[in-house]
Amino acid sequence: MDRPLRRRLRPEARRLEIVEAAERLLQAQGSRVRVEDVVREAGVAKGTFFLYFPTWDDLLEAIRERLVGRFDAAHPLPTEAEGPIDWPALVAEQAAAFIDFTIPNHSVGEAIFHSDFAERRPLADNGILRLTAVIRAGQEAQAFGPVDPEPTARLLFAAIHETADAVARGEDRDMAVAALQNLLRRALAP
Repeated sequence: MDRPLRRRLRPEARRLEIVEAAERLLQAQGSRVRVEDVVREAGVAKGTFFLYFPTWDDLLEAIRERLVGRFDAAHPLPTEAEGPIDWPALVAEQAAAFIDFTIPNHSVGEAIFHSDFAERRPLADNGILRLTAVIRAGQEAQAFGPVDPEPTARLLFAAIHETADAVARGEDRDMAVAALQNLLRRALAP
């Protein structure tokens, strides 16, 4: 039986092909996906997979970086140079954006943020660092009260994440987001 000829791709394109195949499978099947599934989906040899990703964790880390990068690119934080910032509205918008981004990526998120991989290769709390920076900037603009930014960000991020999980389980998105935004406003009030 003749095998179809593989098209030649540049290394970056082949690597991306593997990452995208893994993302599709993780979204459809969750953390049950294995290397064999990814190489079949990507149409590459197992050796090609390991050329780009020496371990499964290396692939998951690439997917995590890509997912976080997509969120950061889609929801950049404004700067004062762009004009005055409504800090409470920004926190509310970022929280809603996180929820709306998390829901369609739920299965991938479970595999890369809430698995053994996440314990072996913890993320530097991108969401918490981001929220901490917003709280500090909002305090400097006198839009937020005198809270300790880092622990407050950690607690608020937990509430944001739990809201995303609740919406993923079927709770009404608008009601859940409204309740969350009320909590955020009260927690950061001057």
